[in-house]
Amino acid sequence: MEYINEFHKTWIEQTRQSIAFWNKQPASLEEKKQRQERLNLQKAIREGRQKN
Repeated sequence: MEYINEFHKTWIEQTRQSIAFWNKQPASLEEKKQRQERLNLQKAIREGRQKN
């Protein structure tokens, strides 16, 4: 893989290491639900549909 510059190379390598780390530690069902709820809230805020 060709890298654009040194920053790009560092960023890609850190991302790969992070993915490998999290693949070894799968999230529990409760953690998955919490993450999805946060993502849904962020999406709603972005789209201007926040429910208070």
